[in-house]
Amino acid sequence: MANEKQLNRDLIIGWAVIVMVLFIAYLGEVLKGERSIVYVLVFMAATGLPALLCWLTYQKNPLNHNLRYLIVAGYFIMYLFVMVSGNTMLVFTYILPLLSLLILYHQPKLILVTGLVTFVINLVQIAVRFMDKEIMLENSRDVEIQIALLALCFGGSFIASRLYDDIYTKNEEYVRLLDEKSRQIQRMTLQTIETIANTIDAKDEYTKGHSKRVSEYSAKLAEYLGMEEEEVLQIRYVALLHDIGKIGVPDSVLNKPGKLTDAEYELMKTHTLIGGEILKDIGMLPDLDVGAKFHHERYDGKGYPNGLKGQEIPLTARIICIADSYDAMTSNRVYRRHLSREVVLKEIRRCRGTQFDPDVTDAFLRYLEKESPWEYREEEGEQEMLANVSGRLLQKIVHSQSRQAAREAEQDELTMVYNRTAAERKIQANMQENCGSLFLVDLDNMRRVNQRYGFRRGDYYLQTVAKLLKEFAENIIVSRFSGDEFLCFMPDVTDREVIRGKMDDFVEKVHRYKETDELLSSLSISIGITIYEKGKQELQQLLVEADKAMYHVKQEEKDGYYFYRMDEDAQEYISKVDLSNLIQAIRRKDSFSNETVLAHKEFFRVYDFILDVVSGSGRNIQLILFTAKLADENSMSVEEREDVMRIIECAIIDTLKDENAVTKYSSVQRIVMMMGEETENLSEVTNAIVKDFYRMYDKKDVELCYDIARLGGDSQENVMES
Repeated sequence: MANEKQLNRDLIIGWAVIVMVLFIAYLGEVLKGERSIVYVLVFMAATGLPALLCWLTYQKNPLNHNLRYLIVAGYFIMYLFVMVSGNTMLVFTYILPLLSLLILYHQPKLILVTGLVTFVINLVQIAVRFMDKEIMLENSRDVEIQIALLALCFGGSFIASRLYDDIYTKNEEYVRLLDEKSRQIQRMTLQTIETIANTIDAKDEYTKGHSKRVSEYSAKLAEYLGMEEEEVLQIRYVALLHDIGKIGVPDSVLNKPGKLTDAEYELMKTHTLIGGEILKDIGMLPDLDVGAKFHHERYDGKGYPNGLKGQEIPLTARIICIADSYDAMTSNRVYRRHLSREVVLKEIRRCRGTQFDPDVTDAFLRYLEKESPWEYREEEGEQEMLANVSGRLLQKIVHSQSRQAAREAEQDELTMVYNRTAAERKIQANMQENCGSLFLVDLDNMRRVNQRYGFRRGDYYLQTVAKLLKEFAENIIVSRFSGDEFLCFMPDVTDREVIRGKMDDFVEKVHRYKETDELLSSLSISIGITIYEKGKQELQQLLVEADKAMYHVKQEEKDGYYFYRMDEDAQEYISKVDLSNLIQAIRRKDSFSNETVLAHKEFFRVYDFILDVVSGSGRNIQLILFTAKLADENSMSVEEREDVMRIIECAIIDTLKDENAVTKYSSVQRIVMMMGEETENLSEVTNAIVKDFYRMYDKKDVELCYDIARLGGDSQENVMES
């Protein structure tokens, strides 16, 4: 213990001081002619050498338990030398320091043995002096005092030491219990912090184990920076909670597969402030909020949230910053695979002095080169940490619960396939490595089925189709994309003939199910297929293409499939597809966040009203989409195009006498919303609008077309007309 180390040192220093004082005193007696130089040399050999030996032993191991016995033995040699060679009364000048030394060590047995030996030596000396006639009965008073003092000093010291030893033993036991309780609290603290870290990481499967790895890297880096053991442990704890603020970030932003918008990025950046607020008042560990709040600060002052620079950033945050960045570069993400060792080292060196503290960077590079954490395995690291903290049983429980929670978070409860968020994430990851084919499967007339047979029949339809889709191909990703739509992706399958064969088998299997199961008699599906070429399309583009192909099936015959193709034959469906996308969004009650339906921002002001009408009021609603088809888009200026759209809007308002009924849908489209049964004969209305447009615009380079959809009320399905 530190107290024993300090006590050993102080006793040796005190002993050395006494030796030097006596040496100076004896040297003075030599100069006076009272002692010879030989006596002084023998004294130094008898007293100085044991002291030097004890000092060397202390230097080798300050906590050596046997050092106390060496000190006592050396001190006793000095005591014996003075007693044999000097005046008897001089001996008593050593009794108090000797007994003080023994009492400090609270060793009753040592005091007893030392006292008995001292007592025997003094009796032998007294006997010798008595035989030499130096002591007689007449002058025995000093001898009697000598024996009484020895008995009194050593006896009293023995009793006092026994009493003190009992107190010390009990106190030592109490301290041991406190230390054990402290270690238990530490283990519970780490367990609690790790549980919180697991909860944070569980929000995104691609950051699983991130907090633990950052904690491990940060602790190692602290060691390489020469920090004390307690500081290293504290940094380990702080790093475990560095991302706790992500609890306050919406999952739609945290798990978004694609690039974040500026607004979403600003929302993501708030996790540092949220984390700091959560941890700022927790006194369990000092500066627990530092890592969470400042780990995105940059050494050059360009970080967030406060733009701190250089040494203004707490050292703990500078350590976590580079550990966090390293784990991000060496881990797989939904938008890319992990970077190679060479690229990571190059990036760390490049950011030295800008993003990262130069000294911290140098220490981290030494750690990477010496210990090679490139081969670090998450499961092995997790096992080692949990085994040291909470045992293997807790580890199994945590793993089991984490896996179960992850599965539940990814699955659609009704169909047991992936939900939309999980599917988009997995498809994005597959698109990084593989080409493939993507298709949307829509269950036709589901609204009519639910109205006629009830929602339980509709659920049965969905469960049956989900089961058949999971059997479609070995590695297929199947998800419930909306209320009555499924999204599927087949990695590495791009050959149209292969896909066509599988689709034919699938459609035939659906028909067999309909024939053998009376409950499925009304089941009908429309499938839109598009081919993904690696690196050439984004997921959102594929969704639009598959949606257009699926709409083609619905327009033609339903209950079949169609491949997307962007040629002249497909162009005629574009305006219909735009209106079809809008209808699908209304049926899904889409928020437009996924960009599957692209509409002008002015349209959003009436969109919520349309949703309310369709889902709640039971009233009919008609949507008319007017599209201006330009003969040559390149030859028409922006001003001329805007003039065309203004004339279309004027024609609509002049006919309907209601400026609230029309809104912009795109740069070349206006959409009209009409309600009530009185608008059943829409052809008269639309013809009047078209005639009014051509009356005001007499050029031949624009063709005004329109598409109509009926929703809500008594409509059994969405009816599309041109």
